[in-house]
Amino acid sequence: MGLFEKVLTVNEGINQSRTEPNAYLIDIRSKEFFQAGHVKGAINIPIDRLDLIEHRIKDKSSHLFLIGSYSCRIQKAKKALKKMGYTNITLSGNMEEHYGLLAKGK
Repeated sequence: MGLFEKVLTVNEGINQSRTEPNAYLIDIRSKEFFQAGHVKGAINIPIDRLDLIEHRIKDKSSHLFLIGSYSCRIQKAKKALKKMGYTNITLSGNMEEHYGLLAKGK
């Protein structure tokens, strides 16, 4: 991870994840924050449970677009996912910067 790594805005990450094959939008916030409001189609895998991703996304070359929050750093999640063998990870901003409709609940 470079010092000046590009981080997409949350809306750029959402758009790219929806148009790219074999791509997933991963929301690493807690279950409670996710249920209070999230991007439709996002998968919630809290940062403290990233080990669960291997059950949901077996192809480690899949493109993962990570969404976090100001209190839940996506850089930390990227480092952990790289350690697990995932190779195609894009940092996609924080939900506090999202504009648009949100889904509620699971």
